[in-house]
Amino acid sequence: MSGSDSAELMNKLLTGLRLAVTEMMNSMAMSEVVFAGQESADSFTLANEVVGLVRLDGQLQGMVGVSCSQALLREIVSRIVGLAPDDLVMEDLLDGAAELANMVCGGMKTKAQIGSVTLSPPVSIVGQEYIAQWKTNRPTTVFTFQMDEGVLMVHASL
Repeated sequence: MSGSDSAELMNKLLTGLRLAVTEMMNSMAMSEVVFAGQESADSFTLANEVVGLVRLDGQLQGMVGVSCSQALLREIVSRIVGLAPDDLVMEDLLDGAAELANMVCGGMKTKAQIGSVTLSPPVSIVGQEYIAQWKTNRPTTVFTFQMDEGVLMVHASL
């Protein structure tokens, strides 16, 4: 793949990722989400209370992570499954974080129209104090989305 082809694919993926998050949150979680910005980071480091991760392999390799506060995840999962936020248990939050990452990656793959990329089963982490870091030499793009209930971060190292 030439440098211009690679740059075009990366642009399609990052645009697809941003669109996938916005559409998914609007339709599935019935929550307005506003794209608040994007920045580049030297490392793929997640330090919020909730993380969902999916690894990509095939034509494209990398990792996508979704992170937010437990309060925001509780609200998102509540809206998707139709339970009150206080009725959700830890298993619901773990499943919700994993599924959120999975839906975002699947949406990105569809919007970017790339077929020869497989997604790993999602991984979720929920806790008060931790740092998750993927040791890679790839740059990471960090998207910030503002919702009424808090901030959703999406990290992509592709």
